[in-house]
Amino acid sequence: MNTGRRGVLFDLDGTLVDSVPDLAAAVNEVLGQFGRPTLTEAEIRQYVGDGARLLLARAFTRRTDADPAMPEVDQTWPAFMRSYEAHLCVHSRLYPGVADTLSELQAAGIDMGVVTNKPARFIAPLLDRLGIGGRFGALVGGDSLPRRKPDPAPVRAALRQLGLPQDAACVMVGDSINDVLAGRAAGCVVVGVSYGYNHDVDLAQAGAAAVIDRMTDLAACLERLDGWNGAHEGTV
Repeated sequence: MNTGRRGVLFDLDGTLVDSVPDLAAAVNEVLGQFGRPTLTEAEIRQYVGDGARLLLARAFTRRTDADPAMPEVDQTWPAFMRSYEAHLCVHSRLYPGVADTLSELQAAGIDMGVVTNKPARFIAPLLDRLGIGGRFGALVGGDSLPRRKPDPAPVRAALRQLGLPQDAACVMVGDSINDVLAGRAAGCVVVGVSYGYNHDVDLAQAGAAAVIDRMTDLAACLERLDGWNGAHEGTV
């Protein structure tokens, strides 16, 4: 690898953490409170990844193309936020190898951040409870800015928080098309993960420079991107 500043940004849900069990509990609690039938965890998995408001809209309509501005979302939003806060880390778990990989990258002097569509208020508490809260110099949520992924603005905001210069080598790691689009538009090389909530999207075809099956493969994958020169230009 080169000797310049290097940064790795991670998506959260579906990349670092499997949070669906707790999201499902919160969604179903709200559905029950408002007299709607509950969903299975497998159904809710298909609705995760584009922010909590769209998750709620999809749960109410059973449609992936639901409108997050629908009145039911506004009506149930406070109840959902309270319920999810209560369920935040009951069953959520790190994916295998995440903690060790973060330690490896941290030891190598790599700046790390999280860019997620999850509401910002939940990011730090979830990371802290899972034991990885001290690893990240930037945390950007889905409501931190007027726009969220796939817009590149949150990725750029995280890079600014990390204080990375324009010529720094930067990689975005995520499980979804939103991560690929946001990362590439912000000038990052994108590494996709094949697990998570990508809903059968071919991330390589979408523009990821590489796709890994396990988080423990990330360090070796980064070495193959040597030395991340040109990463800020979207090339490997």
